[in-house]
Amino acid sequence: MTLISRPMTVTRHIGEWIYGVYAWVVGGLLVLLFGSLIALLGLPRGRRIARFATRLIFRLVRMPLSVGGIERLPPSPHMLVVNHTSFLDGLVLSALLPCDPGYAFIVRQQYRSQSLLWPLLKGIGTIVLQHSAPGHKTANVEILVAALARGNNIVVFPEGGFVPEPGLRPFHSGAFRAAVRARVPIVVAGLDGVREALRPGTWWPRRRAIHLEIGLTIVPIVPSGDDPATVPELAAAAHRAMLAITKEGDASQSGLQAGLPVR
Repeated sequence: MTLISRPMTVTRHIGEWIYGVYAWVVGGLLVLLFGSLIALLGLPRGRRIARFATRLIFRLVRMPLSVGGIERLPPSPHMLVVNHTSFLDGLVLSALLPCDPGYAFIVRQQYRSQSLLWPLLKGIGTIVLQHSAPGHKTANVEILVAALARGNNIVVFPEGGFVPEPGLRPFHSGAFRAAVRARVPIVVAGLDGVREALRPGTWWPRRRAIHLEIGLTIVPIVPSGDDPATVPELAAAAHRAMLAITKEGDASQSGLQAGLPVR
């Protein structure tokens, strides 16, 4: 039994290595090709190209994508909150979400200094926030409020970063504060299979089926001004709704976190 299992293990590892190399070569070449077009053409065509390119990448690397509840997305500007599980999350969302008018992602300010990446991010309408210092939290909320007022839909990973261990972590409060200020609905969505496709802590992709489920839409109700109780209530409701459509369990132990979920 041991003699049989060892060759099978070696064969499996070789197969995984070959697939990983293939996936990186395909993904890298297509990102270079279409990323240049996105940077050159910008909005709104940049988002259409990004959707086509990411769908093509996942098709060529044979990772099936699916989405449920897409009809639940409101036609008006909204905040889409999604669990954060892997570096692939953004690519998956670009492939599955509508590109007209599309969704803006948020990143930290230091991406501006990365000359190779910034033109691509700008071409899909990425919103750049200031560094996550305490004095910048209010300014960053105002940036999101202004973006929503301009008609943007915004994708937020309310957990901030991600860790190798599965489980839905505590949410940051900034995105919910912005939604309250802008009076826009919050749509809760859940990703499944992305963590297994590219596990945190490794750069080796694996073939996995990936699914995005669009769930509950929460409409902030603020009786008078910015009710301070509204934000934690919204975050708690969104956390419960996300738990219901993900398979990762609850890893939140410290409650709501301050600030915006940008790392």
